Amino acid sequence: MRCASSASEADRGPPASAAAGRPLPARRFEALDGLRGIAAIAVALFHWLLSFNGYLAVDFFLVLSGFILAHRYLYGANRPSATGFTLARLGRLYPLHLYGLLSYALVYTWLAGDIPRYPDGTLFTLLQQLTLTHNIGLNPHGQTWNAPGWSISVEFWLNLAFFACIGRRTPGPLLLLISVACLVLVGNLTGHLDTTYQNYFRVANSGLLRGWASFLLGVLAYRAYLGLRGRRLPSGALALVQVLALAMAVALFFPRPLALRPLELFAPPLFALLVLAYAFQGTYPARLLGRLEGLGTISYSLYLNQLVVLMLVDSGLSAPFGYSHWALTPVYLLALLAYSALTYRYLETPGKRLFARGARYLRGAPPSA
Repeated sequence: MRCASSASEADRGPPASAAAGRPLPARRFEALDGLRGIAAIAVALFHWLLSFNGYLAVDFFLVLSGFILAHRYLYGANRPSATGFTLARLGRLYPLHLYGLLSYALVYTWLAGDIPRYPDGTLFTLLQQLTLTHNIGLNPHGQTWNAPGWSISVEFWLNLAFFACIGRRTPGPLLLLISVACLVLVGNLTGHLDTTYQNYFRVANSGLLRGWASFLLGVLAYRAYLGLRGRRLPSGALALVQVLALAMAVALFFPRPLALRPLELFAPPLFALLVLAYAFQGTYPARLLGRLEGLGTISYSLYLNQLVVLMLVDSGLSAPFGYSHWALTPVYLLALLAYSALTYRYLETPGKRLFARGARYLRGAPPSA
């Protein structure tokens, strides 16, 4: 979900085309890339240490997804066809999802001496993984295979719903109402955001509701960005908002008493504020985060590779030698970063190019070099 063009356009007023209601030019948000990279590390550390609420980073990913897709497709210069959009999303999500699934199966089988087995059936859950239907309510007894990939299933289907159902004229209050309703439902039936595969009333998947709530807030955040983009915002006040929003977001990740755990339900709105604030990149905090753009570039690989690296480091160093996970954290992170840089270069990037060629072929366009 990277955006093209220069970040230097971040704080300029909208071009004449935007002011006239015509599509905005493409551009990049380096600070948001940096935040995405930090969020990917947070999820990886959560699964490694199990000592803080790193799963909330997934809600940040979904808010950011709504923001970026609104930027690229809802207000972009050229709206693709339904086929083109679907292939673009598959090109972004599927190649590494498939690789993560296969690598997890191989490493698990090698270490455990048996294939993964699940209450909902090994073959049935594998077919779900292959069709990106593994977190839409079909396996109500738990996550399966490469567990972090649950959100990839949610994101793909939410992306299609976004393209089919949301337009520039879709009322913002309606999107906000749907988002709040999803959060209220999750809050009443679960009490916090740590829910993925569970089904409400046997028909409503909690992961989809959680994802839809966050995604729609991301779309609204982009609309707010368009409304503020042409105004002169005091850089000092903006920097203060950025720092405070980031501090409050970080605070949500730390364990809290059970009585305060429902505060997690405020994470998606706070993440929407965070994304909106750092979309303006002329401040020092935003420029600082922009230096982590490279981390955001490989964030998808970091996210889907974490369990494989975790199993290998755990079985190779922690279990046989008795090292604690805390002591091995630098080894785990360095291995994950190096491995993810490779999968990004040799799997993610070629995979996106392959699907892009397929989209051009279906349009009847001549193949590019």
